[in-house]
Amino acid sequence: MTVDERPTPGGGPSGPDGAAADRAREEQDLAGVMGTRAGRIARLGVLVGLVVLLGVTRGLPILIVILAILVMIFLHELGHYVAAKRAGMKVTEFFIGFGPRIFSFRRGETEFGMKAIPAGAYVKIIGMSNLEEVDPADEARTYRQAPFRSRASVAVAGSAMHFALALVLLVIQFSLIGRPDGDRWVVKDVTSGSAAQAAGVRSGDRIVSFDGTPIDSFDDFRGAISGAEPGAATVVVERDGRTETLRVDLSQRLKVVGTIGEDVDLIDSGTGVLVGGVADAGQAEGAGLREGLRVTEVNGRKVADLDAARAALDDSVGGVVLVTTDGADGPTRHRVDLGRAVAAGPPAAFFGVGRTPVLVTDSLPAAAGRSVSEFGRVVGLATVGMGRFLWPPNLVEFVTSTVSGGQDAASSPTAAEDTAPTDRPISIVGIVLAGSELTSQNLSNLIGFLAGLNIVIGVFNLIPLLPFDGGHLVIAAYEKAQEMRRRSRQRYLADVSRMLPVAYGVVMVLVVVSLLALYLDVTRGVST
Repeated sequence: MTVDERPTPGGGPSGPDGAAADRAREEQDLAGVMGTRAGRIARLGVLVGLVVLLGVTRGLPILIVILAILVMIFLHELGHYVAAKRAGMKVTEFFIGFGPRIFSFRRGETEFGMKAIPAGAYVKIIGMSNLEEVDPADEARTYRQAPFRSRASVAVAGSAMHFALALVLLVIQFSLIGRPDGDRWVVKDVTSGSAAQAAGVRSGDRIVSFDGTPIDSFDDFRGAISGAEPGAATVVVERDGRTETLRVDLSQRLKVVGTIGEDVDLIDSGTGVLVGGVADAGQAEGAGLREGLRVTEVNGRKVADLDAARAALDDSVGGVVLVTTDGADGPTRHRVDLGRAVAAGPPAAFFGVGRTPVLVTDSLPAAAGRSVSEFGRVVGLATVGMGRFLWPPNLVEFVTSTVSGGQDAASSPTAAEDTAPTDRPISIVGIVLAGSELTSQNLSNLIGFLAGLNIVIGVFNLIPLLPFDGGHLVIAAYEKAQEMRRRSRQRYLADVSRMLPVAYGVVMVLVVVSLLALYLDVTRGVST
């Protein structure tokens, strides 16, 4: 880090009259930005309308996740605000969102409010660097004039709030809601028209064995099914503390794979082709497909079995599949867009159950200890993962491969499923989609997801470069080291202008990576 040695500034060149004129101009600008009352109401109406539209089209889980993320953002800025006020700094603004104001109010010297674009929040503390001009009367209350411990506490307060929230969430999950107990699981959903439904499998059953093979984990069960042939089989389930032996007639499934991270299952019930399980708020559901609907045509070709359906997929245009179903209202054609291409392997044996983990709770002391251990583990993983990704060769590889199409599996959906990256960055859209999917499964997943997300955001904000909080912390530490080296009580101020090129570079990298991550999330989906 290169700096210039500069004396402690005494604020901007304007005196009291100039400051009053500046404040008058600021008030005029504020009035211009806020616009008319009707304009603010219109912006609020648009925002509320978007929220309602999301709830209607994507379901309640996505609204829960969005609200939780907004609360996290608010608490991050609240940490900065409280630390700054405790240190005697002057905070002039505390806003949720960016862009045009929807509403605001003033309490003391701080203006609080909400803006139209809910993409974050900010707290404005005066005098964050030597570049900012400040009224001389307020110079003593600037961030730059505060002692090192105060500046450091303000810099880390946002991440500290995330870490504290993560620990609280983990304790709640482990002590009140429950955590997954290893590989133990029970049946959650039974697919309509499947072999499991015909055999009488119920939600809450625990599958003990399949055709004589003991079942310990869901992977064991999935492996046993994939190695079986369609036809008769025996399944032992544990139900209400007793074991029951069920005779099943395994059906077949055809998995239609797209390039957006969503599949469509077609199953052979023995009397025809049916739609299998459909992802919540996915393309198939949006096209009107529902589990259990009878399929009569694929891409305009009549299908009586899965082999015919597989052959009909060759007529797909890109990733668009036309599926005709026969329901109570007669034949209905559904246009399902799965990306740029579709593919399907040969039909395989299919049982037809979903899983949910068995949750166990700990005592409060045990939950606290487990939370600290889990917190440390995730912090380590997040730190190593970010360091590995931000290593310049890896960063360049991600950008070039995504731009050149190496990350895009449009030409090979099945290859995309096998090689999907698990360590690439995820955009805010991907985070919301992944969180909503986990939320729809159970509350424990939501709490665990939010705890992990808080840890990752907390670590991310401590990256020791501007404009991250960690960059401000490094500058404060450097200034303190210079004061100690000089054995001087006079404040030493680093020249932030020398660091702006690095900050601009970091911002550009963030923008590029965020846009590419958004592209991948939209075109390939996010695996949970």
